[in-house]
Amino acid sequence: MPASVTACLRAELEQLFAQRGWPVFHARQVWQWLYRRHAGTYPAMSELPRGLQATLTHALPLTGSTVRALHQSADGSEKRVLTLADGETIESVWIPMGAHATVCLSTQVGCPIGCTFCASGAGGFVRNLSAAEIVEQVWHAGAAHPRNEINNLVFMGMGEPLLNWAQVARAIQILNDDFGLCIGARRMTVSTVGVLRGIAALAQDAPQVNLAVSLHAATDALRRTLIPHCPTSLHELMDALAHYYAATRRRVTFEYVLLRGINDSWRDAQRLAALIKRVPGKVNVIPYNTIVGGAFAAPSSENVRSFVEYLCGEHVTAIARRRKGDDIAAACGQLRRVLADGP
Repeated sequence: MPASVTACLRAELEQLFAQRGWPVFHARQVWQWLYRRHAGTYPAMSELPRGLQATLTHALPLTGSTVRALHQSADGSEKRVLTLADGETIESVWIPMGAHATVCLSTQVGCPIGCTFCASGAGGFVRNLSAAEIVEQVWHAGAAHPRNEINNLVFMGMGEPLLNWAQVARAIQILNDDFGLCIGARRMTVSTVGVLRGIAALAQDAPQVNLAVSLHAATDALRRTLIPHCPTSLHELMDALAHYYAATRRRVTFEYVLLRGINDSWRDAQRLAALIKRVPGKVNVIPYNTIVGGAFAAPSSENVRSFVEYLCGEHVTAIARRRKGDDIAAACGQLRRVLADGP
């Protein structure tokens, strides 16, 4: 028996019902009640016979995680601290975007990469998340906002998604299912620091899903300083991205956290523009978000503007990302696994 309904693909849930002698159409009803109506209990699924409701309640949990804490930002963003079945905690963020919303998802407990400007790896790496634990981050956000359509998912929270690709790919299948949440593949973005085998797997397994690359520096020396466990050189990374684009024809998003006095000079912008011109894409310039104990400072607004303008002048599509949720430690680089009373 699976740990929860969220651990199943729809076909697997239907097969389970068939094996147990339960009508298969009830499996589809459970699926739709869970994902489309965000029912949190079997008795809430009024179409199911009461006997089956009772049987399923004891035999197959719907979900396996709980919301331990909720932090709300002045800009409307929400950070959820989720407690997993083994007691570990993760964080995810619901971000309102007008009539719709984006959910930023974690894929690991902690992070093994150890970016020096990011809080996620500060407590070390514990384990990969299961597909169910990834899916449930979306489910909890949707259960709290049933009238707000979640139409974008970004795998940019805690962890390196491509080091957990098997479970991330499975979660994408569940989230994309037409009879459930039905979130389009082109509405999903997977972020990586450059796991080469993962980039190749993404191109083969989920070619419609967007790829974002956490670059943060345009020289190997600086990148190794900022990303201590960086898995590849820039040359190897750009080769892999060129192959990715050839296979998928999908433009790459390059993420670049701007750190005052570290990677925000005119020379840095020049190197960045020259580096990425080989692969069609765009640059998201992300002003540094302060983390507790961090050794960096955010650039000035003028410096951010000048950096973006230089890139645009070199015919590189570039935008400065707006801060969301930084007052509750929910902005880029601020998610962490330690549970605190405050944000």
